[in-house]
Amino acid sequence: MNNRELILQSIQIIETNLRSKISVLDISKDLGFSFYYYSRLFKSITGHSPKSYILARKITESARELMATDKRIIDIALDYGFGSAEAYTRAFFKMMRQNPSDMRREGIADRRLLLQPITERTLKKNEHVLDKEPEIVFLEDIKLVGIPFYYDLSLKNDLSEQWSMLTENLTAIPSLKKPLEFYQMQFWFPDQDTDSLFFYVAVAVSEIDRIPIQLTAKIIPAQTYYKFRHKGLANQVGHTYRYIYEEWLPATDRKLPGHFNFEYCGKENLGPYNENSISEIYIPAQNISNI
Repeated sequence: MNNRELILQSIQIIETNLRSKISVLDISKDLGFSFYYYSRLFKSITGHSPKSYILARKITESARELMATDKRIIDIALDYGFGSAEAYTRAFFKMMRQNPSDMRREGIADRRLLLQPITERTLKKNEHVLDKEPEIVFLEDIKLVGIPFYYDLSLKNDLSEQWSMLTENLTAIPSLKKPLEFYQMQFWFPDQDTDSLFFYVAVAVSEIDRIPIQLTAKIIPAQTYYKFRHKGLANQVGHTYRYIYEEWLPATDRKLPGHFNFEYCGKENLGPYNENSISEIYIPAQNISNI
């Protein structure tokens, strides 16, 4: 049994014992790990510490009972292993941003704050995401020359044709930066439908000068970005984007001011068909002073 299977097994133990005072130490001993090793392994595979996962799952399931039953709050707290109503309320408010009594009265929970059970499918979906939390970086202007095109997301084609066309015409582009820096940008308009995007595959240049008529120049603006890293095949990068926009972003109160994002293929990029290849994803962010 590999490490991922052992962690999934431990998650099953947690899910079976949510209504108890199960401890991380007990689980690590059951699996034959030290407390320290198990905790690090759990976080590296799931993105959560085992302690925070257990607490979040208890709060999530208890929130469902709050809204679906008439059980007293103290009874729900004790059922899920909290020592008192006060301890439960403190933990509940920290995660859900409201008291249990308020949630019961309103009859609704913010689904973005609830944590669903981690499954094998969950882990596979996020295995390409190296950073559950992004690095916040500031980038200066980046000058690019490349090929823009319209892309229908329903076609699910890779972009090999466009990339081949760009690389075959590199010698026609003046002022190429050395070593070569490749970028892939997605951009859209505020009222554009969600089934299509404009793409742009490009190479960095030091100056925008004498651009061949078949190509287009763009400048990525200097600003603050959220930086994520994707590991795996180039055509699997959609998994990482889905994590960013469907999981990470909804769980924050951050706003994205731009109508574009881009990928950078740097030193860790080993090519589009290498499972160990790493590319960087940049999402325009608010200014650091507003974060």
